[in-house]
Amino acid sequence: MKTRVNLYTQAFRPKKERLTLTLAIVAIVSSILLMLTLTILSENENSLLTHKVALAKKAVSELADEVDVLSAKVARHVQNPALDQQLALLNTRLQYRDELLVQLSELAQVQTSGFAILMSDLAAQRDKDIRITQIRVAGENMTLTGLARNHDAIPRWIGKFSAAESLQGREFSRLNISRNEDDIIVFTLTNQVITEASK
Repeated sequence: MKTRVNLYTQAFRPKKERLTLTLAIVAIVSSILLMLTLTILSENENSLLTHKVALAKKAVSELADEVDVLSAKVARHVQNPALDQQLALLNTRLQYRDELLVQLSELAQVQTSGFAILMSDLAAQRDKDIRITQIRVAGENMTLTGLARNHDAIPRWIGKFSAAESLQGREFSRLNISRNEDDIIVFTLTNQVITEASK
């Protein structure tokens, strides 16, 4: 019987390396990728947080501005007796000026209307020998300036005034008659309103 002796024992067999070069490279690359991923995620999170902080600061700034505006409004609404008195005085003056403006407007309308009636009456009492060159009206005072072909035309023309409503009650206190450089008769007629005291 042949006996076999195995001299190639387990100790002489090559041991399996648990950490090979390939595994080491894979582990290193995986670690690097993991670190890069974590870094990128951290940067993104930091960027997001920075953006949120900026938005929060902007919101706080806007709220602070609103608080300032509201504070200013509240300060303006605080009662100030001196300002209230000044405002009341200004409102009173404004009211007086408005009333004065209304009165002046009415007076201007009346005067304009009266002047229009006067013009209409003078036109109705026209005389072929009289030509009016200027009409002055200041309140109740009136001055008429014109030209006449002859002296008799002036009193004849004045005599027609009694038929005109706007000319009634006027007493012509002054009549100046002269000749200009062209030898044309020039007259100026000034009236004085007849009042109860002067009658």
